[in-house]
Amino acid sequence: MKNSTIKKIAFGLLLAGYASSSAFALVATTNGLIQGNAPVLSKVNGDAKDHTVSVTFTSDSAGTTEIGANENVKVGDYMKISYKVLDKDGDTDQGQVLDSLKVFTRTKDSSGNFGAWQPVTDLKTTFNPGTNENGVQSNSIIVEIDDRFAGVDQIGFQLQERTEFGLPNKNEWLSISDVWSSELPEVSTGGTAPDSLPSDPKGPGDQAPGKGPIVSDTFKVGIFKYDADDKLDEKVDYAQAGATESPKYGDKFGAVVWNDADKNGSIDDGELIKTSAYTYQWTLDGTYQDVAATDDVLPSTKTTADGDTVYLGSETANHNSIYNTTYKAGAQGYRLKVTANTAN
Repeated sequence: MKNSTIKKIAFGLLLAGYASSSAFALVATTNGLIQGNAPVLSKVNGDAKDHTVSVTFTSDSAGTTEIGANENVKVGDYMKISYKVLDKDGDTDQGQVLDSLKVFTRTKDSSGNFGAWQPVTDLKTTFNPGTNENGVQSNSIIVEIDDRFAGVDQIGFQLQERTEFGLPNKNEWLSISDVWSSELPEVSTGGTAPDSLPSDPKGPGDQAPGKGPIVSDTFKVGIFKYDADDKLDEKVDYAQAGATESPKYGDKFGAVVWNDADKNGSIDDGELIKTSAYTYQWTLDGTYQDVAATDDVLPSTKTTADGDTVYLGSETANHNSIYNTTYKAGAQGYRLKVTANTAN
C-alpha cells in the first residue's frame, strides 16, 4: 500500500472521531429541583380522611390494651397517637412527626371553667415505625401519662405532617384541643405552626376512649368540718388515719378530693383540689349494738359539687329520726362515710 493511501485512511478515521466526540453535544438541566408530593396523615380506622390521626389510651406501654370508653385515664396509662403516612413518592416518617409533637394540658377550676393551656415538656415517648406498603406507612407514637398529668381535665396536642426525606417533606400542622371530641382537627394553612390551640373542641379524627380528669393513686377524699362562720376547715381531716376528732350531731361536713402528692394525708399549699370533678354519696359505716349500718344514702346538698355537703342529724326534728329505724340510736355509734365518683 502506498504511503499516500495510508495517510488518507488515517485522516478519515480522525474525522470520524471528531464527529462522534462530546465536543459537539448539547446539554440542558432544569433550573428547578425535581418536586415530589407533600406527606399527608390519616387516621388508621374507618374511612381515611386527610389531615387526621387516631388517639387511644392504653394501660400498657405497648399500646395494645385499650382502656374502657367511660373509664378515667390514670397516671401510669399511655396515650397512643396512630396515623397512616400517605406519600405518593414512597417517602417515610422515621420519627419526624414525633419531633414536631407538642402536648398541652388544662384544668378546670372550682366553678368548672377551664384554665389556660399548659405545655408539657420533656415528654416520655416511644416511636413505632411501620413498613411502607405502596406509599402507605402505619406509625404510632406512645406518650406516657406521668405525674404531670395528674388532675388535668383535658389534653390537646399539635403535630406536623412530615417525612424524613423528600421535596417537600413537610406539610400541614394539625391542632387537637380535645382528644375526647369527635370533631376533626384544625388544619393550618401553608404549613406554619399555630400560635395556640383552637378555643373550641377539635378532635383528632377518631374520638379517644376514656375521660378526664386524669386520676392518680395519690388522689384522696377527706371529710372536713364547717366552722362557726360556715367555712370549711381544710386543716383537720376527720377521715385521716389517727384523727382524734369525732363527728357530732349538728355538725356540717364537706367532702374534698385533692392530689395528695407528698402522701402526708393533708392538703398542702400547691396541691391540686379536684372536688368539683366528683359526685358524692354519704352513708354510715360500721356496727353499733349488733346492728350493721345499711347502704342508705344520707341526705346531702351541693356546695361546689353534687352531694359534697352533709348535715349530721336533723335541722328540724330530733336527730335520730332521719336514720334507719333498725338503728338503736340513729347515727350514733357509727362512722360517717363518703364515696366520691367521677362526674359524667
